[in-house]
Amino acid sequence: MPPPHGAAAVLLSPGPTSTLTVSTFTFLNSLGTGVVTNGIFFLTSSPAYGFSRTRNYVLGAVLGVTYILAASLAGRAVALLRRRFNLSSRGVLACIMILMAALCCVPFATIPDPASGQSAPQWPLWLLAVLYSPLTGVLWPMVEAYVSGGRAGQELRAIIGRWNVVWSSAIVVSYWGLAPLIEAHATIAILALGGFHLVGLALLARFTREPAPHAHDDGHEPAPAEYVRLLATFRLLLPLSYIVLSTLGPFLPGALERLGVRSGWAAAIASVWLASRVLTFALLRAWHGWHGRWWAAIAGALFMIGGFFGCVLSPLLGPGSAGIACMAASLMVFGVGMAAIYACAIYYALEVGRAQVDAGGTHEALIGVGYTVGPAAGLAASAAVDGGALAAGAFEPVLLTTVAGVSIGVAAVVAHRSNQQRRAEREPGSVR
Repeated sequence: MPPPHGAAAVLLSPGPTSTLTVSTFTFLNSLGTGVVTNGIFFLTSSPAYGFSRTRNYVLGAVLGVTYILAASLAGRAVALLRRRFNLSSRGVLACIMILMAALCCVPFATIPDPASGQSAPQWPLWLLAVLYSPLTGVLWPMVEAYVSGGRAGQELRAIIGRWNVVWSSAIVVSYWGLAPLIEAHATIAILALGGFHLVGLALLARFTREPAPHAHDDGHEPAPAEYVRLLATFRLLLPLSYIVLSTLGPFLPGALERLGVRSGWAAAIASVWLASRVLTFALLRAWHGWHGRWWAAIAGALFMIGGFFGCVLSPLLGPGSAGIACMAASLMVFGVGMAAIYACAIYYALEVGRAQVDAGGTHEALIGVGYTVGPAAGLAASAAVDGGALAAGAFEPVLLTTVAGVSIGVAAVVAHRSNQQRRAEREPGSVR
């Protein structure tokens, strides 16, 4: 007999986990993943570790590959753990919290005695990349299933909008908390994250054993066919946006240094795009005019690509206020584009894909593709400069050309699909 679905599933399930509980859990864990997956390049570039640009790109590629593997296998991994160890989804989350907290202690435990004159070992950061990143690749699809489980229609739209604001604002907080610690206490920034994961572990007592099943509004049809087509489009734009982001991430510390920004405040300036993303998420939560609209895909892509180009070109203005202002403005534009693409992608993924770990896993795996391809492009250009195959000043042009080529290809596909849709809507008898 097939499992119950729709209204029957809602009646048989204990109901969804409360919005406040899921939001608090999300905020605490986003503080950690924000530092490790987004802010780690400011830690590695600090005097405590001294990673080169090329090594940062290698680290970024490792983060991406491990994230893809974990996110794409999240559904099967959870099912295996449940069968083998009789664990619930809540139990799997508890194991993840414990492992993450333990990993956050490793860099602090390996700090050498200051009297020895030795620098901090780099292997703990590689351990974080190899183990912490895939744990987040399993964590977030499961959290997304709890977010959307048992909800549909207006309620689903409201909680996704609120959830986007929560996790993105946590990353801003983590960047600002990271800034004063980078120069002298880089490992303490990671150690503090372990405490947040332990608080998240305590919160799991308020979670249901399993995410509530997905339910459509009574008397309403499932997601419109238009949403399915938009989901396919945003599944092109989502990895593209993270290709651009993960290319930009390892580049920013060096770029801000060339602009004359002290390393301790580079993370704070970089958070401009994160703050811009939070504000855009809040706007999209309050205003729903983008639902089912193709222009959102085009506008999001243009803002994201334009902001990236501005960031890469800003160091050419040289140290001083003009270059820093250009970088800040470009980061702001970039954040708007990233927010638009992510908000649309996660909304259509959960509305069309239903509240399943596999639906969130596909969404997160696409992010992982971007996390891998972007650093790989930056690594190729940086290694060519280091090896003498390219002049030192050729790094930015090569980076721009590579990202521009990928972006133009994806943008052409999106524009073609948008044009096809407009023609279909103009045909007599078409249904909107």
